[in-house]
Amino acid sequence: MSLTVINPGLQTTVQGRARSGLRHFGVPASGPADALSLSLANKLVSAPADQAGLEITFGGAEFVFNQPMSFAITGAAVETKLSGQGVPSHKTLKANAGDRLTIGPVRAGCRVYLSVSGQLQADEFLGSRSTYLPGGFGGKDGRALKAGDRLDVSEVYQPSELETPRELRPYFNDNTVLQVCEGPDWSELNAACQTVVFENGFQISQRSSRMGVELIPEFDFSPDEARSKASSPVFPGSIQLPPEGRPFVLLSDAQTTGGYPHILQVIRSDRFQLGQLKPGGQVRFVLRTAQDAAERMRIRYKAYSEWIDAPVI
Repeated sequence: MSLTVINPGLQTTVQGRARSGLRHFGVPASGPADALSLSLANKLVSAPADQAGLEITFGGAEFVFNQPMSFAITGAAVETKLSGQGVPSHKTLKANAGDRLTIGPVRAGCRVYLSVSGQLQADEFLGSRSTYLPGGFGGKDGRALKAGDRLDVSEVYQPSELETPRELRPYFNDNTVLQVCEGPDWSELNAACQTVVFENGFQISQRSSRMGVELIPEFDFSPDEARSKASSPVFPGSIQLPPEGRPFVLLSDAQTTGGYPHILQVIRSDRFQLGQLKPGGQVRFVLRTAQDAAERMRIRYKAYSEWIDAPVI
């Protein structure tokens, strides 16, 4: 059983389980930039929440199913066609041998997720099939997919037809509100800078990848105190501040240590949204306490646990 890549779009990679417990060895987590959307796609094909699927950046990809199998699409808003017929996101779909799946350009959000009813055969490294592009491991030879790649699928089955409940579907647009807590270096900013961060927005720059996203202040932001320091641990969702005053939000492929001030941290329940930040979009921050963050994560996890076994958020 297999599917063939006709057009991978700008960047399509195999992503699944994150590599946990290895950051002290300098190994990033990897995994999906929007873990919630992959969890939802996997639910629709009756797969474990962290089973490997395809992460398609900006859409514009095309695949052919070489054997019958079920599949599901989630993530960014996009027009999808199966052999010329429009098909919806967030629903179990069936493909026959020879069917061509066309995923159009994203309309809102950044990344589309494709899961199939079987196990994608990919390189496993340190307990995960997820692709880490800078290190060249996991996935398909440690690289982004290219036209002509054949992805073997084992243990193909036909799951029940499901549809994600409306209240559990994330709806992405290009004006994102992120909830954050103070980072360990927040106090290095003067009072004026601390205030304007929450009163104004940021534009997402073209410097965007699975490692991180640069934000351009839409206001006068001159953090004189932002300076390099001794390297310290950073994580997905960490917001660092380089000297030029353009915050950098770290994503799933981010390095494990950094020398720029760690001023804010995106709370865990909002982290899935980082994978949907698209260049040219807008971001605003809302400050939460650590207690708020823990409670919001508890509520979100409980809500999705009623639909997905052990959701990855």
